[in-house]
Amino acid sequence: MKILEKDVLRYLGCPGAQPGEGLSGLIRQMTAELEACVTPKYVYGIWDCRIAGAAVSLGGMMIESSSLAVHLAGCRRAALLAATLGAAADSLIRRYSVGNMEKAVVLDAVSAAMIEAFCDQYQQEIAKKENAALTGRFSPGYGDLGIAWQQKLLRLLDGGRRIGLTITGGGMLAPAKSVIAVMGIFSEFSGDI
Repeated sequence: MKILEKDVLRYLGCPGAQPGEGLSGLIRQMTAELEACVTPKYVYGIWDCRIAGAAVSLGGMMIESSSLAVHLAGCRRAALLAATLGAAADSLIRRYSVGNMEKAVVLDAVSAAMIEAFCDQYQQEIAKKENAALTGRFSPGYGDLGIAWQQKLLRLLDGGRRIGLTITGGGMLAPAKSVIAVMGIFSEFSGDI
């Protein structure tokens, strides 16, 4: 899995920019440091889902979200994914935040690109294991799916015990470079993803 410079630049807020050698070198350095210290983990589960108007029945829960209902339209099953880079990424960002803000900002962008790249990889692995095509990822905080759903979805996956992912008092994921997402399973496939 390769972290692309263009993805890091997007998270830095300058998509399509042509960085100088200094910034490119810093991105490479922060990528190498992050790769050396993180141990990404993920967990997923598959549940039947049913759309009922502006709500989705998933894993014994009725999730009130017209946005999620639209996202899962036509799906009879859904995959729930939780993934994290782990606490080491947060620690490294905090360490640089104290002494070198430039490195901290670039490292934060590299971390964001890395967790998304891992989620892409995990999504492909799930599709292959399930022999199914998946919709894109849809996370709490998108559309009208409130951030408070992270706690219930994490509990459904037993993500705290299985990969060490928790929710802070403010409703944020900890470690910070983590993702919880729902993906619809809309067809079986044979062949490449």
